[in-house]
Amino acid sequence: MSCDKERSPAARVMDEAMELAIEGRSPYPERTAFVDADTASAGRLIRFAADEGFSVVLVSPDGSTQVLTPAVNP
Repeated sequence: MSCDKERSPAARVMDEAMELAIEGRSPYPERTAFVDADTASAGRLIRFAADEGFSVVLVSPDGSTQVLTPAVNP
């Protein structure tokens, strides 16, 4: 069994979100990508997710989150 500290903050938040979704209590949009804020590729991952219509949960190293929602083009 792996230690929870070995998982990234985004992975831990995503695991919690999946458990809450199973219970019907997820605080996040259905189509959501979870991204570690401190990763070098965060900007690229956010852009890709937004281009695909996904919301992004940006997760800081301390586990705090910010939900980014893609703009809807008319």
